[in-house]
Amino acid sequence: MYDIRPNLVIGFHGCDKSIADKLITNQAVIEKSEKPYDWLGHGMYFWENNLERARQWAEDKQRRGEIKEAGVVGAVLQLGNCLDFLDSKYLNLLAVYYKLMVANLIVL
Repeated sequence: MYDIRPNLVIGFHGCDKSIADKLITNQAVIEKSEKPYDWLGHGMYFWENNLERARQWAEDKQRRGEIKEAGVVGAVLQLGNCLDFLDSKYLNLLAVYYKLMVANLIVL
């Protein structure tokens, strides 16, 4: 189901500036999100090669009062085992599992 990807990508994570500062100075442990509405499950989300989008996301959270001050932290990510939704074979796999999930919801 997964392919091992040998490539590295640059990712940007929008968050509160205090968290970004602590991550950069190794004063914080990376905490994964475990909210019920997380897009693709629990974890830490990054905007791939898109500093501006990460900044916009954090600024939006600041405007809504969810964080005090918008910040962004960048990281070099080794994708390793990756379910790549830009690859058509994985989009087809996603469609199959989506139909199975819908069918299970109807049965329940």
